[in-house]
Amino acid sequence: MQAVVFDFFGVICSEITPFVLPRYMSVEDAIAYKADIVEEADLGHLDLPEVLDLLSQRTGASPATLLGEFWAHVKINPEMVALIEAVKRRYKTALLSNAMNPFLREVMAKHDLERLFDVIVISAEEGLTKPNPEIYQLVTTRLGIAAEQCFFTDDNAVNVAAARNAGFHSEQFAGVEKLKADLAALGVTV
Repeated sequence: MQAVVFDFFGVICSEITPFVLPRYMSVEDAIAYKADIVEEADLGHLDLPEVLDLLSQRTGASPATLLGEFWAHVKINPEMVALIEAVKRRYKTALLSNAMNPFLREVMAKHDLERLFDVIVISAEEGLTKPNPEIYQLVTTRLGIAAEQCFFTDDNAVNVAAARNAGFHSEQFAGVEKLKADLAALGVTV
């Protein structure tokens, strides 16, 4: 194994939309919103201010209130940061995340997280989202490493399966201790 690739929301940072949206709409509306507007934002077709305006129209909450709610739910997992720091000492590291512009970059800058990664691939910057196979290939190309030499973790089972189909070793994220065990099983020492 030469590289470890991490998802962001649900792995390094708490999820945001599952906590914010249900405060303002039904579960059905939240699912539709995520499938519609969030997907467009993750592809880079909408930026954060546009998403907040659309969400404001649907909920009646102001864009500023919604942005405050988004930021209030940003919780960086310090155990994950420490693990990535340890991994980075011996292996290449990459971030592969479905996220809108510029929110993820702002979160990473505020918490000094860009330093953790040799390669950062954000869906909105590339016009591709997981589970599209092309985004996994983009990561390996930028790392300069074959997919078979990469491990990927994500909290979404669909993205894990897509990574496996792209040739990665991949396991669904279910906590830091399980991730450590998954890495150790592949001979990744930290």
